[in-house]
Amino acid sequence: MKTTIRRMTGLLMIMVLLMATFVGCGSSTGGSGGVNASGKKILLALHDETDTFLPKITDAILAEAQAQGITADVVYAENDVDKQREQIKEAAGKYDAIICRLFDSSTALQMEIAAGDTPIVFINNQPDDSFLKADKYVYVASFEQDAGKYQAEYIWNGLGKPSSVNAIIFMGGKGHSAVAPRTNAIKYFFWDNNVDLNLVFLDYGDWSDTVVYDKMELFKNTHQQFDCIFANNDPMACGAIKWLKENGYDTHKVLVAGIDCTHDGCQAVMDGDMYMTVLQDTAGQGKAALKAAALLASGKSVSEMEETSADGKYIWVPFVAVDQSNAAQYFE
Repeated sequence: MKTTIRRMTGLLMIMVLLMATFVGCGSSTGGSGGVNASGKKILLALHDETDTFLPKITDAILAEAQAQGITADVVYAENDVDKQREQIKEAAGKYDAIICRLFDSSTALQMEIAAGDTPIVFINNQPDDSFLKADKYVYVASFEQDAGKYQAEYIWNGLGKPSSVNAIIFMGGKGHSAVAPRTNAIKYFFWDNNVDLNLVFLDYGDWSDTVVYDKMELFKNTHQQFDCIFANNDPMACGAIKWLKENGYDTHKVLVAGIDCTHDGCQAVMDGDMYMTVLQDTAGQGKAALKAAALLASGKSVSEMEETSADGKYIWVPFVAVDQSNAAQYFE
């Protein structure tokens, strides 16, 4: 009996050691998606240092790179296509992968040609699908249509699910890839739910609170009634809220929705002035971009990442709807 117990104990110990070995092998690469990319070099080719949205993504990329022993350098193109192309051309052959925030999404092919054989992970400004290629040129972001859909769904519910809605929509900057899907998703939601959507004002707000405030001043002269305001980002939503409050509107009745869950946006939600916003998980996008770049730099496939689309061109990081029920947990 004692011999049997000792044999069983020995077998159990062997099994435990084998399991520990497999677990150790599986976890040794940390967040790099099953690849050891230590020693690799990655360039962050970004469009503009003054963009207030990019720092969180950049910080997440740099922190993840440092944790994995990857060298990550950052250059800014100062909103100049030619300068961005030259920066990427200089990086070709010197870096193992490039993470690029295009100044102009239509210039993706130019950047790919400049990069030569170096793979590119695009972020935050989506190139046309025809310029993407699995395991060579991929795009990491959140699925923009979901943001607009969340906005429309929450506002419609907040208004009591009326059969018709008078709405204002402020779009971001002309040429930005997020503008059309975010805006169109609002329209499609109402149409799909047989709601009569009357757009009393639709204009570009250039991602700016002051631009939106000034345009609301112009809109005031039309004397049109409206139930809600949708904005492609939080700063524009905050500009609309400021105008509403200064012009005697009750923000608990005229509902405003933003996107990005910025510090000010989240505060406005907690204060009850903004009905909801949508969290674009910038830290998650940064980590995913670094993981994708590490895989491509090591000759691996991004299909190893669970967020990768079936065609291998996209890595989608989910949006999160934020209202008063959960705003506190996202406030920074």
